[in-house]
Parts: sequence; C-alpha cells; structure tokens
Amino acid sequence: MELWKIITLILGATGFWKLLEILVRLRTDKKVKLAEAINLHAQAENQIVANWIQWSQMLEKRIKESEEHTEALQKVIENQRKRIQDLEKKVVHMEKQNKELINELKRIKQ
Repeated sequence: MELWKIITLILGATGFWKLLEILVRLRTDKKVKLAEAINLHAQAENQIVANWIQWSQMLEKRIKESEEHTEALQKVIENQRKRIQDLEKKVVHMEKQNKELINELKRIKQ
C-alpha cells in the first residue's frame, strides 16, 4: 500500500511540475505572440509612413512639373497677347487706310 502511495505521490508531483511547466510555457508564448504583434504593427506603421513619404515626393515632383508647364504656357499666352495687340493695331490702321481710300474713291467719282 505504501508503494501505491509513493507511486501516487511521485506521479502527482510529476503532474504538478508538468502543470507548472505548461502554465509557464503558455505565459511565455502569450508574451512572444504579443511582442510579435507589436513588432508587426510597428513594421506596418513604418511602411505606411514610407508610402506617404514616397507619395508626397511624387506629388511634389508632379507639382513642380505642372508649374514649369504652366510657366511655359503663360509665356506662350503672353506672346499671343502681344501678337493680338499688334494685329489689332494693324487692323485699326488698315480700317483707317480703307476709309481714306473709300473717301478718295468717292471724291474721284464725283
């Protein structure tokens, strides 16, 4: 009978230590998983920040290109305005000359 008590005591003690081992392992596994989750979250945030930086740099580049294109178009528009003004002056001059010629023709006909 005492042998059974000793065997039961040994098995009980072994089971108790095994239970403690399992509890400790579960706790450490939980900590490891939490640390991995935090690490993945940090990596995701870093990737998001990197993407935003890349996106903003691309936008800055496109804005600069757009500004350069706008400046070139403004120069073309300014040149066209000058040309239009010159042509309007010529039109006014030609109309004046045309009126003079019409008046001269009327005088000649009379």
